[in-house]
Amino acid sequence: MLKYINVKNIARAHKKDLNKLILDNESRYRGQLFTLANKILAKNNVKIVLLSGPSCAGKTTTANLLKKILELKGRVVDVISMDDFFIDLDKRNLLPNGKQDFDSPDILDYKLMKNCFSKYFSGEEVKFPEYDFKSSKSIHNRKSYQYKFNSIVIFEGIHVLNPRVIENLGTSNYFRIYVSPLASFKTDKFLLTTKNLRLLRRVVRDIARRNTSAKKTIEVWPEVVNAEENYIEPFRTKVDYFVNTTHEYELGIYKNELNRFVQENKITMEEIPFKEILDPIEPISKAYIPDTSLMWEFVDK
Repeated sequence: MLKYINVKNIARAHKKDLNKLILDNESRYRGQLFTLANKILAKNNVKIVLLSGPSCAGKTTTANLLKKILELKGRVVDVISMDDFFIDLDKRNLLPNGKQDFDSPDILDYKLMKNCFSKYFSGEEVKFPEYDFKSSKSIHNRKSYQYKFNSIVIFEGIHVLNPRVIENLGTSNYFRIYVSPLASFKTDKFLLTTKNLRLLRRVVRDIARRNTSAKKTIEVWPEVVNAEENYIEPFRTKVDYFVNTTHEYELGIYKNELNRFVQENKITMEEIPFKEILDPIEPISKAYIPDTSLMWEFVDK
């Protein structure tokens, strides 16, 4: 059942002890990852961890923290991004509506993926590609990896649970993870769904790091969600573990950042999405965010 977080309770916890609110949430998130690591190691001969989730779910931080935990337990871990197998933007087929394809499984180079993983699992030192988002082009032979005894690969990306991807990885010894915020926020009159929480994360991130306006991010969001519903969600029921990335204090962080963006003329008060849910929330300075927090995926340091 979907969990709802009452904004009034957060406000009370913030007023009582902000540091405790933050540290309790960070501990709860990391506790999931320690449990996850133990489940991976308990499953016999896992070679690759497939870590999927929708946009702004927290996949990158989850993958990197999971890597550190598995390494503490004596395993050799490589984190490989699915995005590095993207086809050059100018070589992709257009969508039926004539727009560029940014999200479907058709934008992956499956031949290159199969070749790289086949050599990797045979023990060769392999140079994997790297996708350059600034030029929208794939740079081949960029990142070196070599499979070693006791190795585990964390392969992260939106489509890694898709059978088209799995059949090109060269192994059936995998563990499947779905990462996403799983708890919504509510007031007496307003509900912020998990999809809209991810949109709020994306608005904050895009203003800070991509110089993209809130208006533009919100305009393209329906296409992002449509791609998720078609290509990601059908496989979320076939996983071994869910990671919940909702942090109870995160709305305060975003409110603080959005207030700053208003002062810097990067957004107007009228453009702030879901302002109704943010109104009762006290801003929280990013100075309170722990160094390894998932919040840094969406907030600029």
